[in-house]
Amino acid sequence: MNLKVVLIILTLLATATLPLAIRFAPADKLGPSFEKSRALAQKVIPSLKAKQADVEHILKTKKCVGCNLTAINLSGADLSGADFRNSDLSRANLTNAKLKDAKMSGARLNGTNLTHADLDGADFKSSDLKGADLSDAQLLNTNLTKANLSTAILKRTELRDADLTGAKLERANMSHASLVGAHLTEANLTGTNLSNAVLRYADLSKAVLNKTNLNGADLSLAIMPNGTSAYGTTQY
Repeated sequence: MNLKVVLIILTLLATATLPLAIRFAPADKLGPSFEKSRALAQKVIPSLKAKQADVEHILKTKKCVGCNLTAINLSGADLSGADFRNSDLSRANLTNAKLKDAKMSGARLNGTNLTHADLDGADFKSSDLKGADLSDAQLLNTNLTKANLSTAILKRTELRDADLTGAKLERANMSHASLVGAHLTEANLTGTNLSNAVLRYADLSKAVLNKTNLNGADLSLAIMPNGTSAYGTTQY
């Protein structure tokens, strides 16, 4: 636990006991320590509240780094270029939202609804999208390196040229998804449903394909985990 966290906890505890101190102690006995605690509380507590941004503020600034935005409703909002790095958007409603070129690295989006969202060019590096619904979403050239997409729903999702290097995709539903030219190097596709997905020119080198459903998938000229294509050649 670092010094800042300890300071905040002590400040909150001190603030909680202020009413009792005021009630039972004479004014002349409160002394400078009371004034010091009150001043510190006034300084620290507003900074904590600042992290709780409302919808109006988000739409105006398109920036909230490290914020608690759980279950927020931003459906249909134009958030192109927004900066939500390291924020918690778990269970948020982002259906039909525009997040082109948004900065989302390190963000938490567990169970978030991103159906029909425009995420082209967004940066989701190391983000947690476990269980998120990205059905029919656009992720053209999106950065998803080392992102956690396990159990996520990506049915009919556009992932052309997306970077999924080292991504976790265990038991994700990617049926009918478009992964043309996608980078899936070292991605974990254990139990993933890729039935009828289009993986032409995709790079699956060193990817884990354990119990992966590839029924009806188009693997034309895709690089397989062993470095060869479905046609036994490494020449493209």
